[in-house]
Amino acid sequence: MQFSLTVEGRLTTSAMTNTTQSGREFVTFTIVHQDQYRDHTGKWVDAKPMFFDIVCWGKLAGHVRNLTRGTVVVIEGGRLLGYINDNELAGLKVEARNVSLSMRFGEAHPGPAKRTRRADLVTTADGEQITADAYPDVVTDRELVHR
Repeated sequence: MQFSLTVEGRLTTSAMTNTTQSGREFVTFTIVHQDQYRDHTGKWVDAKPMFFDIVCWGKLAGHVRNLTRGTVVVIEGGRLLGYINDNELAGLKVEARNVSLSMRFGEAHPGPAKRTRRADLVTTADGEQITADAYPDVVTDRELVHR
């Protein structure tokens, strides 16, 4: 029997890395899915938020370990794992097959901006300032390096 679930949601907490007793690494985080629908009068209504506990194993765990709170992701889940709290079913965990960033509400970006020091800037003969990392061949020319 095969089960597949795809859900988009915002991380409510940053991803947490753990290990099993046998030493296998896994990453967990919780997402919240907030949807809207039209009621019988045609007005848009906010649905109740749904929370999903996500578990990632193996290489996928290594890829998602740096996700932070507020990031919007799309989860492809393959298995539901029930967990018990105080002798009754407390919730379901989704075992993720794939995790991707959602770009529905924002643009893709390569991550936090790399801060450069003033000494890492090079001024060319035309007066243009460039970072030393971007043009290492220019940096080696001592005539072009200013201050």
